[in-house]
This record gives sequence, structure tokens and C-alpha cells, in this order.
Amino acid sequence: MLSNISSSGNTSATLLDSGNLVLNDRRSGDILCQSFDYPTDTLLPGMKVGHDKRNGKTWSLLAWKSKEDPGPGVFSYELDPQGTSQFFILKEFQKYWTTGKWNGQVFTLVPEMAMNYFKSIYVSNENESYSTYSMKNPLVTVRFVLDISGQLQMLTRHDMMGEWDMLWAQPWAQCDVYAYCGAFGTCNQRATPFCQCFPGFQPNSVGSWNAGNMSGGCMRKAPLQCGNDIVANGQKDQFQRISKVTLPDNSIVLSQVRSAGDCQSACFSNCSCSAYTYDSSNGCSIWREELLNVKQLKDDDANGRDFFLKLAASEFLSEGKDSRIKRWKWIILALALSMVLLASFIACGGESRKTKAWDLWKSGRGEGIKDPVLQDISSTNMLLRYVNIALLCVQESAADRPTMTDIVSMLSNELVLLASPKQPAFSTSRSVPDQNASKRLEIYSINDVTVSILEAR
Repeated sequence: MLSNISSSGNTSATLLDSGNLVLNDRRSGDILCQSFDYPTDTLLPGMKVGHDKRNGKTWSLLAWKSKEDPGPGVFSYELDPQGTSQFFILKEFQKYWTTGKWNGQVFTLVPEMAMNYFKSIYVSNENESYSTYSMKNPLVTVRFVLDISGQLQMLTRHDMMGEWDMLWAQPWAQCDVYAYCGAFGTCNQRATPFCQCFPGFQPNSVGSWNAGNMSGGCMRKAPLQCGNDIVANGQKDQFQRISKVTLPDNSIVLSQVRSAGDCQSACFSNCSCSAYTYDSSNGCSIWREELLNVKQLKDDDANGRDFFLKLAASEFLSEGKDSRIKRWKWIILALALSMVLLASFIACGGESRKTKAWDLWKSGRGEGIKDPVLQDISSTNMLLRYVNIALLCVQESAADRPTMTDIVSMLSNELVLLASPKQPAFSTSRSVPDQNASKRLEIYSINDVTVSILEAR
């Protein structure tokens, strides 16, 4: 490193309080070399990660090969070479995790950076683009380390104990790994398995998927009609809402589009457009080709967003009479189950009988509610989903109970996460029949399917 440095021969080396080892030319005062320009696996306050556009220098973190070997490992942390304001952890040059883009205060996928310990800084101009940080309290020591496992860890030192404690680390879970489920896949940390293909898609490699490697992602079951003058049965491609997720990576903002309808039209008329989203605050964004890095969030997560996925017309046409009857069968089953539970709560005199279903659910044995005659439910997860919906329908407060529209959405779209039910209403008094109940039920009856109201004797 020093062999390429020319000086007058009168140099000095100084280790600053920041931890930066600086080599100066005493006569000119120029900095000949500084250790902060050559980070290894550790980032200290004032160090940069990014790119110097003037000389092509790159500042990046490089993980150790092992705990005992400081040689270069397989993980690095660096600025996106495509010119966006996000940083990536790379595993052998493949994207492994991302900070998200800089929004002026923090990186979007790392809101924890808005801590009181330090101030995050991102600079981008004609000379350089980099990220750094400074301490708000000089008495607190914080450093970032790219661990051999690929985790970027934030550590703080306790002077009294002389030890480093980890305050934060990413990626923390499987769904935090960049594009863990590949293209057109969504990752749900609370599901088993974590990955699921979007509606209208199937695994690229079923063998790899079943073996636990979902990085190959998913492919369309049917090609889009876009660009084809012959449309399926006179139908055009359509859009399906994907709800309560993190939006896919690499969106394209269409600043000239001012309405949801125009945003949909912009995506529809562009054959390379796979999806779009629109809201009054952020306007219109579209995605071309593959959709990556989508995570399913909880219903009550304020960060959850919706987008609309373009699907072939055949995906909607394939839901013929049989599939519609099957879907409504499960809707009726769930409604019937909720009515049975409600009737039991009202009619049963014994406290143990009134709380049987609730106790089974709370103890994690919700499948025990199933009647043996219900042989159609082959999946325990689906059964528990139906029971969850039923218990939501009999919560004490009417304000907590889902609407019929909510119930249909919960049953027809397995990507919709369910809230945890609150304790049902336990009442020994006979409820007053709702005079408008039959009218409301008529709205949701189809063909020859009948819904009966169960009354306790």
C-alpha cells in the first residue's frame, strides 16, 4: 500500500481518537494515506462506504473468512453499482440483503437506523456517493461489523464491562435475505414454508422448491395476452390485488400519471409491465419483468402496501363453475362453523362446554374442533384458518368482527393474513333475532346454495 506513495521523505503517522491511522507529509500537510480509506470488516464513525467518482476508488466492507482467519470471505457490503441510493450485502457477487433506498432520513428497509445513538448520513454529488454516520453522544461507542455469517451487526461497548453487545443485525430472518423466494415469490416469516408463489404462478423448479431452495423463484402458469391480437375468449389480461406486503424492489415512478385509472392503463399498455401501484401520497409506480424481494406482513403492520399484479385472462376464466362452487362451499362451511360456535356459546349451560372451542384454540389445539365428517379438509393449516375466521366472527365486540366482504377475501385469498381472535361473547340470554338477517343473507346467496340460520333450543 505504501509503495505507491511519493513524499519528500519527511512523513509522520498519527493514530487519531476516531481510530483513523493517518500518514501525513509534514512539509505540505497533505494526507498521504489513511486507514479509513481501506475498511476491512468494520465501519467506525466517520468512515465511508461508497464510491469516489474522481479516482474510481470504492469503499466497502469485506467479511473475514473465519473467526480465526482475517482473509477475505464471501460476503461484502457496498453501494449499489447501478447508481441507486441503496447498499447491498453481496454473497460472492450475488445480492444477499439490501438496505432499501435512502428517503432523506433513513434507508427504507432499515428504519431502526433512526436511533438516538447516532445520525445516519448519505451524500451523493458529482464527486462521490457514500454513506457514513456520526455519534450523537460522544460517550457512546458504536461500530458496525460485517460478520462471517453475512450479518451486518451494530455493536456498542460497555466501558465498565469491556465487552461489545449487539444492538441490531440484518438480515435477521430468512425473509430478510434479499429475494429469498426468487422472482414472483412472496416470503412470509410466520408461514411454513416461508415462500409462496404469487397467484397465477408456480415454482420454476418443483424439485428445488420441495428441497427447500426457493431462490429459483416462480414462473407464470399462463402467458400474458399483451402484444397478442388474439385474446383468450375475448378477454384481456387483468390485475389481481396483492395486499399487505412490502413493495417489490426496483420500481419505476411515473411522475406524469395522476390517477389510479391512468396508472393501471400505463401498466396495461406496456407489455413488459408486470405490476403497478398507486396512492395519493406516492403517485404511480410500475414494475417491469421480474418482481423481487416481496415480504408478506401482518394485517396491522403500518408498512404494509398493496400492488396489482398483471395476470393472463385465462387465470380468471379458469375459475369455472366447479371452482366457484368449491370456494363457496368453504365460505358456507366457515359461516356455518361460526354460527354453530355462536349457538353453542349462547345455548350451552355448562361453562366448560361454552369455552370448549376457545380453550382448544388458545392452547394451540384448534384442529380438535374439527368434526370427523369433514373429510374434505386435508390440510391442518387450512382447517386452522377456517377456525380462525369462525372465531373472528363471534368476538364479543361487533366492531371487531369482520364484514362479509372481509370473510370472502380471507377465504378466497390465502395470502391475506388473519388477525388473532379475541375472546368470544359468552351469554346465557337468548339473542333477539335480527329482522334484517334474511335480507342480508340473500345478498350473498348464489344459485342453489342455501344458508340456514341455526337457533339454539
